[in-house]
Amino acid sequence: MSERLRHALCREEHPARAVLFGANTQGAGFSESVRGRSDMPRTLFSADFMREADNGSPSLTELLEDGEGLFDAGNLPVEGLAVPAQVAVVRERFASLFLKGQRAIGVGGDHHIKYAALAAVSDVFEDCGVVYVDAHPDCARDDALAFDSILHHAWKLPHLRPERTCLFGIRQVNAREKEGLRAWKPGVIHATELVERGLPAVLESMAAQLGDVRRVFVSVDLDGLAPHEVPAVEAPYPGGPTFRELLVLLRGLARRYELVGMDVSEFIPEFDPARLTALVTARLVKEFAALPAPG
Repeated sequence: MSERLRHALCREEHPARAVLFGANTQGAGFSESVRGRSDMPRTLFSADFMREADNGSPSLTELLEDGEGLFDAGNLPVEGLAVPAQVAVVRERFASLFLKGQRAIGVGGDHHIKYAALAAVSDVFEDCGVVYVDAHPDCARDDALAFDSILHHAWKLPHLRPERTCLFGIRQVNAREKEGLRAWKPGVIHATELVERGLPAVLESMAAQLGDVRRVFVSVDLDGLAPHEVPAVEAPYPGGPTFRELLVLLRGLARRYELVGMDVSEFIPEFDPARLTALVTARLVKEFAALPAPG
């Protein structure tokens, strides 16, 4: 059994407000970055590395909340499964938590956790928007389900719509993804808009994009953040929002919407000797779990 996050004080799953689980999904391929082509063996699982780092350097949330409402369910048994089976296991887990009204937090793993989570959103909700935090739009129109085509496939699902999806922080786009953006026309909020326009204006733009939804799912590729804070990612790229800016944005969203869940992906522990990325991931999990319901 893997080490559990000690901050998660809820001892049983059924009364928990939020449930954390790990899903070491693999097989989505690698980006064009040098790290993507690296032959370095990747034997450490992000969720376990995150737990170990936070347990060794524990903290309450910034607002001094403990993890009373958070349950750590451990890891899903996806290692060794073919990609469709991995996706099915993760999809079912997200969906089961959504149906019970619990906030689902899945830590991957690669981009397949994102598709599985979005498929579960489509399975359970007809009125859920998506805030997609990433340096890349992941919408290349490719028949294969891969790291750069996740949203292209997700937007084909029955209840997931590009016009109710807001991409936040994208700043590295290849030609195929540019074609996907033109074809699907999702909402886009660039990281620089937080500086140029301020958070209230950015939240209003997001709300206009998401429409009349009551619920929002948040998908976080850690390379969406500023690389000086999360250096241990596959495709770091300069100019992203800071963790502090993301947290303030999440708090603003929580005042308006029911945040049903979050996935976190693309953390490579082998590149994190100082455990900075692990601690950012853990803090993201803890802060997100503690966000209040709207109203």
